[in-house]
Amino acid sequence: MLRFRATASREAFRLAGHLALAVPSVPVMRLVQRAVDRDPRPQHLAEVILSGLLVTAPGPPGSYAFRPGVRDLLLRTLPRTARGRTRELLDRIGGSIDERAGLATGDFRARAGDDPDRTDGAAPVFATVSEETVRRLGGTPVQPPPPPQPTAAPTGPAAPAHGLSPERAAAAPPVPESPGPGAGTEPVLLFETGADLSARPESRITLEYVVHEVLARGALSPQQYEVRVRPNGYAVRMRPRAYLLPVLAAALRGLPGPLAELPGQPLLRVTFQDGPGSPAPPPPPPPAPDSASVVLTVPPALYASFAGSSAAAGPHRFRPLFGDDPDAPPLAWYCPLPPSEGAGTGRPEDPADARDLVRGPFLTRDLRQLGIPAPGRTAIVHTGPDRPLTLLDPVSPYDGGPPRPATCYEVDLTPRHAVHRMSLPSSGKGTFTAAVELTWRVADPVAFVRAEAAGVRERLLAHLGEAAPRVTVHHSVRRAAGAQRAVNAQLGRWPVPGLAVSCTVTLAPEYAPPPEVPRPTGPAARPLPELIAAADTVLFGFDGPLVRLFTATTARRAALDLLAIVAEHRRPEDALAGRPAGDPGPTGRELFVHPLDVLRAFARDRLGPVLRDRLDRLELDAVPDAPRTHHSIVVVRTLHESGRRVGVVTDVCAAAVDRCLESYRLPLTAGVHGRDDDLGRLTPDPRRLLRALRPLGTPAAGAVLIGSTPAELAAARAAGLRFVGLARNPTVEQALLDAGSDAVIPSLTPLLEATRTLL
Repeated sequence: MLRFRATASREAFRLAGHLALAVPSVPVMRLVQRAVDRDPRPQHLAEVILSGLLVTAPGPPGSYAFRPGVRDLLLRTLPRTARGRTRELLDRIGGSIDERAGLATGDFRARAGDDPDRTDGAAPVFATVSEETVRRLGGTPVQPPPPPQPTAAPTGPAAPAHGLSPERAAAAPPVPESPGPGAGTEPVLLFETGADLSARPESRITLEYVVHEVLARGALSPQQYEVRVRPNGYAVRMRPRAYLLPVLAAALRGLPGPLAELPGQPLLRVTFQDGPGSPAPPPPPPPAPDSASVVLTVPPALYASFAGSSAAAGPHRFRPLFGDDPDAPPLAWYCPLPPSEGAGTGRPEDPADARDLVRGPFLTRDLRQLGIPAPGRTAIVHTGPDRPLTLLDPVSPYDGGPPRPATCYEVDLTPRHAVHRMSLPSSGKGTFTAAVELTWRVADPVAFVRAEAAGVRERLLAHLGEAAPRVTVHHSVRRAAGAQRAVNAQLGRWPVPGLAVSCTVTLAPEYAPPPEVPRPTGPAARPLPELIAAADTVLFGFDGPLVRLFTATTARRAALDLLAIVAEHRRPEDALAGRPAGDPGPTGRELFVHPLDVLRAFARDRLGPVLRDRLDRLELDAVPDAPRTHHSIVVVRTLHESGRRVGVVTDVCAAAVDRCLESYRLPLTAGVHGRDDDLGRLTPDPRRLLRALRPLGTPAAGAVLIGSTPAELAAARAAGLRFVGLARNPTVEQALLDAGSDAVIPSLTPLLEATRTLL
């Protein structure tokens, strides 16, 4: 008691004294608070509940009793005039009930009696109401002998009273609730745990305090909401058109709060709903153990308000919840709380922002600021409250509409490898020893992000561990070769959507030497001379390895030339509306530093053929002034003399390549494969590389590509070729090394020296 007096606010201490005159159950305490305070605040009531003056009592949730001796001490804190005016307090509480009787649904039951001063062992009186109120509440008013007036006390025929505390006395059959004004449009905020809080009094009291704190910090007055007790938590029903963004911000900043200090606290789910009749959103996936104690879910409209506000600058990152329709926008958004340290900063090492091959989600105000993803290395997937998951189009991310916030994911498209050894059953008593090599990459970024796949390697190996035994169990241990062919042919569909997976299983009987497990090699695993010596075919990119077709300045000028065509060919409806559809604007133009960037961005657009024809002319015009790369001619001839087939595979038009090289009469036995009419085959698409190797009968593992861009590297990786990068500056060198180039050289001199060793 002394500690409470020293630490409590003045309003909470005054309220505790008046509560000593009433029933200490949560809804009755709220009625008392409304009666004695002009501006009732939830935090004052929470101070009393968490003060230690109360203990839980038998009955429905929210039932309390004063500790022995506490009620008498609290009564002494009241002025004598207040202690002597108990009937006046009962009248004031009853007045609050009179005002709302029949206009709002009830939550607890009370008995109507004729004597508010009775002391026959029944539950104490907490309010006096009029006879009309009793009728409106569905009860039968007691006809007392004159002169006493009808009063409502918890000792008579049952009638639902407005509030949240169920009465502990016996109740008559319930009366159907009548819908209040604005039914179906009142926002609802649910605080739900996975356990019955009746057996967790400390959790019940702490959660109630947290609920009151969120509502108070959310700038809601007590007249704007109504809190109802549930066995597993609380339901807060708000008035129509209540401003929920401050409440959401308060929940993000204040949760889990004191709940985090409770041992064994069950997961708390906090859900904003548009109304009591609105469909419940799909449940979010459970958070990882020890990662979050609260999961907060909001509808799309509220998330849109949050994303456009300053509250989105904090560390909290919402994730979308989708239904069964892959083309539909999210049904809701959820956020685990508390966020991990550093979450939302975009650093790949942050556990909250990273999972296998995906970094995010992160929130951006303008998709045009993200730049162009590195072809074949990364992809950007974005979504919003009214938009499904979509692959970023850097040219027109908003399809002609105004910029708006978006939730984005960055997807790593580079291949991943794993090796594993396992034991597989046979048809008899023996077993097979299996060496497994797995390679996977993201082929469909949208499907992969939507699946929220984590632990990809473990899931792929688990699928292999389930599928392979079903095949090998039908084969004799002496027939390892047949079992091996069957396993590699019958592994079936892999369990992770959006992934392209290749798997090679090598089997050996248990009594034979175990098969050798292949080990994936790193970028610097083989020196340059060995790479060239192991290759039957060497393919060159054109712009960079052989000539310098565009300098930085001329490449930028050519890119702007193509963008001018985009602006010129905008649709009539866009022109009438003043929208430069397809034109990325000043910000987007800065993203395109090379004409091939523009052509890749419009490869699937109706303007693709127009831009291709214009780029053909620009490349042909650039040929006379294009300097040859130092040593390029002699390297090609030396490779031919060493017995290697040499060819050119490029995104430049074949006519420009032929015009540039025709005077040198180079022995290009593998041919020249330039840009064709199908713009979908621009790098990083690997099909042009595979088409160059097909007539030669060279497997991909027996070829090397000499290139200078990440797009060429990505195409080589997808086709299975080795790659040697030509980097003219440290920036390009680091980009190629990060992308997994087998070797990076600053000029063609090391390549020439390595080739001469083969003569």
